Amino acid sequence: MKLSLHWLNDFLPLNSVPFDAVIEKINTSICEIDDIDEYKHHLTSVITVKISSLSKHPNAEKLQVTECTDGKKKYQIVTGATNVKEGDIVPLALPGTKLDGKEILSSELRGVPSEGMYCSEKELGLAEVSSGVLIFPNTTELGISIRKLFGWEDTILTIDNKSITHRPDLWNHFGFARELSSQLEIPLHFEPLSAKEDFQKGNDGLIVKTNENAHSYNVVSIPKIKIAPSNDKIKTRLEKCGIRSINNVVDVSNYLLLEVGQPTHFFDRAKLKSAEFQVDFAKQSESFALLDDSEQKLTPDILLIRNGSDPVAIAGVMGGKESAVSETTTDVVLESAVFKREDVRKSIRKTSIRSESAVRYEKGLESSTCLPVIVRALQLLHENGNPDVKGFEPQGFNHTASKKVIIQTTVDFLHSKLGKNISLAEIQKILERLGFIVKTSGNSIEVEVPKFRQNYDVTIPEDLVEEIGRTIGYASIPVQPLALAVETPIRNPLRELERRTKTFFANNLTFHEVYNYSFSSLKESQIEGEKEESILGIANEMPEEHSVLRTSLLPGLIKQAAGNQDRFENVNLFEIGRTYHKLDAKELATENRWIGFISLSTAKQNDFQLIDSEFVSLRHKISQIFEILNIRSGLWTKESLPYLHPNAGLSYKIDGKTIIEMGILHSRFADKYDLKKRAFVGKINLLNLLEVWEKEGRQSHFKAPSSFPQGQLDLSILLNETESTDHYLNLVKSSNIPEMETGWVHTIFRGGNLGEGKKSVTYRFRLMSYEKTFTQERFKELSDELVKLAETSGLTLR
Repeated sequence: MKLSLHWLNDFLPLNSVPFDAVIEKINTSICEIDDIDEYKHHLTSVITVKISSLSKHPNAEKLQVTECTDGKKKYQIVTGATNVKEGDIVPLALPGTKLDGKEILSSELRGVPSEGMYCSEKELGLAEVSSGVLIFPNTTELGISIRKLFGWEDTILTIDNKSITHRPDLWNHFGFARELSSQLEIPLHFEPLSAKEDFQKGNDGLIVKTNENAHSYNVVSIPKIKIAPSNDKIKTRLEKCGIRSINNVVDVSNYLLLEVGQPTHFFDRAKLKSAEFQVDFAKQSESFALLDDSEQKLTPDILLIRNGSDPVAIAGVMGGKESAVSETTTDVVLESAVFKREDVRKSIRKTSIRSESAVRYEKGLESSTCLPVIVRALQLLHENGNPDVKGFEPQGFNHTASKKVIIQTTVDFLHSKLGKNISLAEIQKILERLGFIVKTSGNSIEVEVPKFRQNYDVTIPEDLVEEIGRTIGYASIPVQPLALAVETPIRNPLRELERRTKTFFANNLTFHEVYNYSFSSLKESQIEGEKEESILGIANEMPEEHSVLRTSLLPGLIKQAAGNQDRFENVNLFEIGRTYHKLDAKELATENRWIGFISLSTAKQNDFQLIDSEFVSLRHKISQIFEILNIRSGLWTKESLPYLHPNAGLSYKIDGKTIIEMGILHSRFADKYDLKKRAFVGKINLLNLLEVWEKEGRQSHFKAPSSFPQGQLDLSILLNETESTDHYLNLVKSSNIPEMETGWVHTIFRGGNLGEGKKSVTYRFRLMSYEKTFTQERFKELSDELVKLAETSGLTLR
């Protein structure tokens, strides 16, 4: 938003306060200033001069040599303009002036010195096209800057809109001046909304249908209007704030918007088909031409202004083209209204039109200004080319005229929230300066909020704390260390477990964490075999892909992997999240916590040997989480699960509880999500893991490090393709060999002379003695024991 400092001086004597003090007060107590710009500062060195003589250039037919004066000094100018003559008063750009990015210099043109350049309207920014030098009236003062001549000697403040989005009262010059008046403690000397006007008796036939679709809606008939250009004051002020001047009637509406923040709209009375107005919602696919030449297809949640049954404006957003004021307009209807901000926001979102009026309406305006703005509009029409116009009595309604916001608080509350003790007298003085009505009784304070602040802005005691704090300056509040009791924090085992497992996946396994929506489609939620009746639908209308609460983390992880498979050589992802299940129609749904994971194989689709090797390696890595959590029990078992490939599913169970499920994703799901590689997927049940961790993870299994070197044994066993590789590991584990630290599947080999349906599995065992160094005899004893265990179990050595 742009503010003119010259305009602000209409309301209070800002010139009596040092400029730096004004800027500092705005920044520290009101809002942020994005930019401070001297309006058209580059034209300071363009002055008015009178041409005193004119002659042909001695060396160029199309150039003329002129002499001009600013009343004190003479200048020689060479020009190619053909529309100037002796005695004309014109603008002269002195050397050093920059126009259109080019600097004017003293130079010689064909051997004749020239001390500047005469300017056209285009070069001064007054027109897009011009045919010659701008010539001023003969009464124009000589030697003055063009900025002064056109009223451009002004400072424009650009306000950061985000810092006043909660303050609709500041989105205009008068509201901002009113705020500065209270903060700088200087009185207002002009209040535009206090103007008086005598209306003509009657309504001139206008009727407004009362309904609840607006807070307030008023129209007034104004006959015998003359359309003409606006006066210099209004035109210049609009342009300085970024609004193009149109004519003396439309400009009044825009001027009011910038002056008092209340949008208004003029209709051409002759173009209206009815004398009746109402605020009504659109019909499906209804449309009409707008002022920006667009024609929107409307929906029933867009609020309209209807003249009779015809739409003539989108309420609070933009007027219609057919009823717009034009050069032939003689009678107008002025509209002044306040619409519900929620309705205006819907219209902005649906139409993508964000007009200056809509920006103010969406903040939540106060309806008490509607009638005073009509009076101010008539006053401005008088000043802007229509001195004799007189409006009929306004017609309409105001549903919120009696609205009051009263806040009860105490001095102690304000002190506790503010962090600084201020006397009751000072509190009262500050609030009354800001327009609040304050009543005190002992420690209690009753505050009536001024109407221009009561809509959505100041409504609770904490808002009063903010008003006082920003007025005294937040820098004046002393910095105090926080006083907190040192207490033992309440332990949250589940969060602790989540952090540990997250760290394990991120640091130990170098997986990347992802986040997915808790919403899913019905089909995706059935990936793990969930029945439709146990899936929770979402009551609010949602697209099909987000219509239910998810029952599995896997679809989101698979889609993330599919989206990244062409971007990275290795795709390893995990997610910590919740799933939701309706187990019984009479009971509340349950919520489970999981860590889901997916790892894409780097092997080709048919390289089964490398795929098996990667899967075994991943299983071994994930098993390390139990070491980190100090859990020693549990076994891997083969599992058949609907989302995993047959014979490629495992589960890790402890005391009958499934902790981990993992395997190779079934090809039908890989094809559905366009995965180009085999995917290893799985999930960890955090609630089951938590139960085991709380029971076993606190037990100490500490052993002093052995001072003897560790040993290692490999053993290869021939298995049928369908046999589990964990069977032998579980046998070794249950044999309780003292030196056995751990064992795992190292490699799996197929082909060669093994025969069809066979695989060679190499197991690696880590051995550790705490009593003495391993000897060859002991290695042979351990090797023989492992071989005997395999043979007695019916397994074939290779």
